[in-house]
Amino acid sequence: MSDALVDLEQLLPSIPAAVERQRVGVQLDRLNAKLADFSSATGRYTAVSTVAILIGFNDENIVDMSEAALDAGRCLKSAVDEVALEVAGRSYDDLKTAISAADKAVRYHWRTVVTNEYRPIGVVGSILQRFGDELDIGKRMIALAERAERSTGLQILDLSNEIPSLIEIRADLDAEKASMTKNSEVDDFLTKLASGRATLSSVTPSVYSWLREHDALDQLAVSAR
Repeated sequence: MSDALVDLEQLLPSIPAAVERQRVGVQLDRLNAKLADFSSATGRYTAVSTVAILIGFNDENIVDMSEAALDAGRCLKSAVDEVALEVAGRSYDDLKTAISAADKAVRYHWRTVVTNEYRPIGVVGSILQRFGDELDIGKRMIALAERAERSTGLQILDLSNEIPSLIEIRADLDAEKASMTKNSEVDDFLTKLASGRATLSSVTPSVYSWLREHDALDQLAVSAR
């Protein structure tokens, strides 16, 4: 019995360290469980950042996401004890919350871009369809507008892959439109019309004659801003 007491007395100094290791082990398991979706979260972060750059969008949600990523990285790197592991877990949760908020904000802004910059291209396309020689470009403009509209329902990962293609197609159509009109006033009018910025002052005599010549006056409506 006395030998057992001696053995216990010798073990006592090591018990606190053993308990601490067990606590750290439990906390580490919890953190690892949280990090199970790390690849998905980082992929989503990259996609949100990519879309934001492509459409020139930057608000407090994007800033918060970037700061949360830096904070989470620092906390995960320095997670060496129970307290630090707990902090790292919370910082990772904060990062995922920030990514979700930025995802929502950037996709909302993309819908605005589609409304203001892509949907009007369909209007121009419908006008150009009235011209026999320009039927093809008109169809392609309408198709681009419809494709952009459909993209507003995509998840952020798919959207980050879709937007570059939409931008490239639009640039090609703009260049083709410019070579087609060969009239700077008409081209300026169509450009403004495609971006929703056309006003009555945009309809110069040259533009009016061009629209009338192609029987396109009834394709346009006048409304107050």
